[in-house]
Amino acid sequence: MENGTGEKQKIEYEKIADMGSGLVIAKVAANHIREQDINARIMKTEMQKQLTDNIKKRGQLESLPFCALTQDDTRIEIISGHHRIRSGKDAGLKEFYVILDVSGLNRSKITAKQIAHNAISGFDDQSTLKELAKLLDDVDDMIESYAGKDVLAEVHEDIDKYLSPVMTFEWKNIVFTFLPHQINDMDKLIEAVKRMSPDCVGVASIEEYKPFLEALAKYQGFADVKNIGAAIHAMTKLTLQAMDEAGYTGEEQWVQMTSIFGSNALPQESADIISKAVKKMIDEEGLDPKNKLDFLRILSEKYLGD
Repeated sequence: MENGTGEKQKIEYEKIADMGSGLVIAKVAANHIREQDINARIMKTEMQKQLTDNIKKRGQLESLPFCALTQDDTRIEIISGHHRIRSGKDAGLKEFYVILDVSGLNRSKITAKQIAHNAISGFDDQSTLKELAKLLDDVDDMIESYAGKDVLAEVHEDIDKYLSPVMTFEWKNIVFTFLPHQINDMDKLIEAVKRMSPDCVGVASIEEYKPFLEALAKYQGFADVKNIGAAIHAMTKLTLQAMDEAGYTGEEQWVQMTSIFGSNALPQESADIISKAVKKMIDEEGLDPKNKLDFLRILSEKYLGD
């Protein structure tokens, strides 16, 4: 670790317990733990993801990685536990409890221990593993165990139904694409849509793509909705509600008020007067509260009638 002047600084960690023989249990900041440049032990992507999910659920590692403090005390390197620490970082952990060798190992000794720990990890006896799998009675536990579908299938007849549920529901195929305003892009889209045969097609300017995503993300946070489809559904309902409150039914053509008044806003003093007049017309003349814009039409007809 280097300071602002480029000089190496001794790494900091909190010693929790002394195990003797140069080993301690320590709490170390995540950004102070360094992976080896080369590690022979690999993990499948889906297994790494499952490990990350397990750590997120627990909020902590369930076994201590083994690390070493380098001879110059400037780095803490992983000897065993690369995947646990990687998944822990992905899960958002900011610090780790580790078994730390502080005896001052050189590069050769660190590498030797790394190879040895990988080599002595052992393997599962399949018959014993299947007996253990029989004790799993919860779907989440089956997934978390990562015992493998082949093992679980022998002891749980309905494993396919548990791990790969089939749901039947009605659905519609909708294509909504953001494009630059270019004829050739539009032609390509139309040709692609013909092959896909969707139920609904939407096209918008590419400049609206980012605002759309930002609005969608904000609404997901606002309504605590994780599913994008549910968020779009809720936003659609709000839009329909706003049009209903304005009295728009889609049966006749509407014109934006800015095309008449040049603006969709007005001074507060004018707004207060108009609000009072609208309320009075609702109370005394039976103006439909859902169609307040009729206020302008009624006033205009009276003015033109005079």
